Amino acid sequence: MAKGLLLDFESVARPAGGDPLQLLREIQNLGYEVYWREFLAACDYVMYVDSPRKGLDSAERFLETVFEELDQKPTRTEIMSLAPVFAELHRHALYDDVVRALPGLAKGRKVAIVSSLPPFLVAQALEPVKSYILAVVTPKEAKAVPPNPAVYRAAVTMLKLRPKDILLVSPHCADLAVAKPIGLRPVFIRRQSDASCSHAVATIPSFEELEAALRPPAKPAPTTVKAPETSAPSGSPTTGK
Repeated sequence: MAKGLLLDFESVARPAGGDPLQLLREIQNLGYEVYWREFLAACDYVMYVDSPRKGLDSAERFLETVFEELDQKPTRTEIMSLAPVFAELHRHALYDDVVRALPGLAKGRKVAIVSSLPPFLVAQALEPVKSYILAVVTPKEAKAVPPNPAVYRAAVTMLKLRPKDILLVSPHCADLAVAKPIGLRPVFIRRQSDASCSHAVATIPSFEELEAALRPPAKPAPTTVKAPETSAPSGSPTTGK
């Protein structure tokens, strides 16, 4: 029986933001000569390289670092005006099955989330279910991004459980490939186009199915044993003899 659950953020939440080029247009409207290829490359570099190194923990700090990579120096006021656009771009919403199943999954188990996104983006999406989550491991805590094994080792340390007692649930087969060497039990959840993963010990369509599979069997109802009837002895008052 699993004592812990390690859930990839993209298994519990889906993108709900807008067009990434909207932020670029806002930057261009401020007068900066920045174009989409270099802009997207800078964002990816900051997300997956700078963020783990520097522990970026706000939209403002993230944008400042993107501009640094582009050799641009915006004012503080400009950064503040762009921050809400950036946050909306990376907004995520919980899957419906997560909201329904997580209370049951967390009953008697430790739950942690791992993510490649900075903490300020993850926290907003997890707000409705944060009471069921023991730990959240982002690049700031792990100094790495999934599927780097350092991320999962950091989560195991936070859960204070043996890896073999933890299920790692992810929609990315590359993430599950690192589970076996660490000792985690990999479970593939169908969230994207892939139907299965060769590294997984199980495949689930939703967290509700996982919750049902991990639910303890119902205890059988106690049976009432009826005492056998005894006939009155001969000559007793009830016989009248």
